[in-house]
Amino acid sequence: MTRIIIDRHRVSLEYETDCLLIRARDESPRSVPLQRLSQLVCMHSVTLTTQLIGQLHKRGIDLIVLNQRHSAHSFALYANQQSQVERRCRQYKWQYHSNSRLPFAVELCRHKFKVLERLLREFENTNAARERISASLERLDHCPSEHWLRGAEGAVQRLAFEHWRSHLPPELEFRTRQRRPPPDPVNAALSLTYTLVHHEAVRQALKHGLDPQLGFYHRTAYARQSLACDLMEPVRPHVEYWVVSMFNDGRISRRHFTKSQAGCLLGKQGRETFYEQYNEKLDVWRRQLDSTARWVARRLDTLEEKAA
Repeated sequence: MTRIIIDRHRVSLEYETDCLLIRARDESPRSVPLQRLSQLVCMHSVTLTTQLIGQLHKRGIDLIVLNQRHSAHSFALYANQQSQVERRCRQYKWQYHSNSRLPFAVELCRHKFKVLERLLREFENTNAARERISASLERLDHCPSEHWLRGAEGAVQRLAFEHWRSHLPPELEFRTRQRRPPPDPVNAALSLTYTLVHHEAVRQALKHGLDPQLGFYHRTAYARQSLACDLMEPVRPHVEYWVVSMFNDGRISRRHFTKSQAGCLLGKQGRETFYEQYNEKLDVWRRQLDSTARWVARRLDTLEEKAA
């Protein structure tokens, strides 16, 4: 199956005889059979017909619209591939009580810490950082509360960003993680990548009959798909490592970004390179998200069987 990313101005998308029809100014129309398509990602300036949107939904194809300047204007229409009401009822019950959701949250953080510790082995002079992560892993065995867990995870994440900053060129001016607006190229690249991976996490949650809104580590909050955020946690170190590598080997650089009141944004040439590289990595990240979502679903089913 194929993902198509439309990242150009003055492009219109239509439906015609089982195909996605792509019209761009001064170019001949191009068509893509919808049976080959699993996801359509568009920048906010693309025009779509309602007929096409209806066909995407009917055929189980996700539609994701991204707005770099105003992230609140981004949205997605996911094809709910699998509706499992009983599993979602169990999910609601288990995430509602702190003593039930804490074991889920601990395991998600444990996985994230292990991934980060493994990635740091590829760098020199990381013994001290790895020792701190190992100590945090040991303390997870006796995690007393969600508040304590958030403090431990936050400390490890700050350690990770300190490490990434030390391995990035100073001219990128990456000092700390800042989302809205991103003040520098690294934060801009992280935000864009996180946004795309988040949409894939929602897709995997739906695929396994889970409600992406109801998390175990991330609590329910306005406009947040908390379970999708949970599923992302073990993948975040991989994303950060990939973004750092992109800058360090010159695939993207400061010249690919522009600054405005909306923050630091990736320009057209940089986006072309970014999306090409992202598509190469996504299959790996998708499998990791799928594995975590499957684990949550199995855990919910197993716990319900024991409770019965």
